[in-house]
Amino acid sequence: MFIESCTWITFSLIFIGSLGNILCICVFLRKRFRSSILTPFFVALLITDCIYLMFRVIKLLYYQETLFEHFSSQLSCSLSLFIRIYSSFARNAPQILIPLSHYELYIRFTLILMASLAIQRAYDMCRISFRLIKRNSSSRSLSFILIISTFIIAYLLEFFGLSIFCSYELSSKTTYQWYTYLHKNLSNETISLINFMRNQSASEKDINCISNNNYNNLSCTHEEIAHITRHYFDIHQRPIVELIRKIHFSSIGTKIARNELRLKYHYHTCLVRLQPDLFLKLFDVLYSRTLGFNRYTLILVIGSIIPSIITILGNTISLRWILNIRNSVYEHSAIFRRTDETRRVIIIITVECLLAVINSWLVDIILSIVFCKWSVAIGDDCPEFLEHYHPLLAFFDLLNSMSNIVLYCFATKRFRRELECMLKGWINTIRQILKIIFKCEWTNSSIRRKKFHDEHSNGPTETSLQLFKSSKRFSKKYDYIKIKIVSTPDMI
Repeated sequence: MFIESCTWITFSLIFIGSLGNILCICVFLRKRFRSSILTPFFVALLITDCIYLMFRVIKLLYYQETLFEHFSSQLSCSLSLFIRIYSSFARNAPQILIPLSHYELYIRFTLILMASLAIQRAYDMCRISFRLIKRNSSSRSLSFILIISTFIIAYLLEFFGLSIFCSYELSSKTTYQWYTYLHKNLSNETISLINFMRNQSASEKDINCISNNNYNNLSCTHEEIAHITRHYFDIHQRPIVELIRKIHFSSIGTKIARNELRLKYHYHTCLVRLQPDLFLKLFDVLYSRTLGFNRYTLILVIGSIIPSIITILGNTISLRWILNIRNSVYEHSAIFRRTDETRRVIIIITVECLLAVINSWLVDIILSIVFCKWSVAIGDDCPEFLEHYHPLLAFFDLLNSMSNIVLYCFATKRFRRELECMLKGWINTIRQILKIIFKCEWTNSSIRRKKFHDEHSNGPTETSLQLFKSSKRFSKKYDYIKIKIVSTPDMI
């Protein structure tokens, strides 16, 4: 019962947030808007927003259970339908398809596409043109090319953020340093390593090399010890993981997370495999999640921050040119009315960009300072963030999706009229269908009622006929003689 509630609540959140976007898509696909050059961009943005909200809600439930804390604090939503589908895809899908299940891909695509539109609009406005995009035969095909190119760029940025870098084996130099540190400072932990080697059916020669307390002994060379320790330290099992974490904590003074330990030392099945020593030198650049010179910060800057700044600046320039055009024309002219609608469109796109900025990176960075120690890729590695971020996350996501139809209705009268006409058409169609259904039911019931009335009022029923036949079968038969009296003269 609880799992079904999780499924229905997830579906309800996605449906409520996407309903306005679906109505907007239906309006833009109608005949009046279908020929507009901006329609493909708006439809792409609305579809992307629906997909983004869906994965945002699913991943929110996948990583935490705080959304359902009022229902039960003991049960989990991990067995609900949406979570099972998402988990199965994340585990079994090829690595090339994994970015499609990340909500960051879709919000990044939205920001880059808005930036492209802002640049093109600002360029047109700077040429003192009150049209957003020239209507010609090649513009529509170029719009589809721009949308596809933007999605490819967003996909490549998201794919570049996956765990595609690793070493092909553990560094022998590093494992030998761990071995020497064990003998010097953690001699008691050497017993754990020897027991693990025995459980792995290690040879007596290897055990004798490791168990000798004098690590400078001549029974085993430096290369042999490094080879033995590299083989057993490269096994990703709990005893080895805990032993490496103890060495790190004792030598550096900070605990290393299990996920970071796996990526740094035990992950060797990636797309790009590097030399062990080179990979350890580049590990902070490739996998560090704090703000600084690393891969995740570079993706955040290129894929989110720069497109957001370009969108806001481009729309600001366009708005300035529009105000100049409005001041130079007559108030009741067609150019004035068109620039007024264009101004509203630009304001709406700027508001959408601000909401996307808040959802994509601004709030994440602000909250990461408080909860995740300046991490730019927060998620399951920062459970405290998930616990506190969920109410704000749900609010902004639903607000961003539900506000689209309100903003588009505020933009132009043509959109409002088309939406009203579409809804009236749907209502009339539903009424006609219901009328036909109820009319058929009424006709069938009338026919049945009339037939029943005719059977009982005009003719005998089958029962009465059977009774009549049976009574006629057992009744007596009488012969009647008709006497005819004739009067003759003799009777006088």
